[in-house]
Amino acid sequence: MSVSLIIFIIIHVIVLAYFIESLRRISYRSREYPLEDTRDTIPFGFMKLRYVIILYIITYIAWVIFSIWLYTTFLSTDSLITPKSPSRGNVILDL
Repeated sequence: MSVSLIIFIIIHVIVLAYFIESLRRISYRSREYPLEDTRDTIPFGFMKLRYVIILYIITYIAWVIFSIWLYTTFLSTDSLITPKSPSRGNVILDL
């Protein structure tokens, strides 16, 4: 395992822990302070808490996919997307 892969995995585990903890806090607070959905209690008059949570989850999934793509593109030596081409630098001729 390379150092960059280990750091990549650690960052994703930390972000996943933060993501789960923030969702847990939101669910706890929503039960603690029940509000009716009126134009005065929801942001912009149309964004319910459910929509914010769905957007948060979609953004997290997109971030994970995009970061995996960036890792395979820029840091990985054996990319998952593009096939590996043979190296021409180490050609030994047996004459």
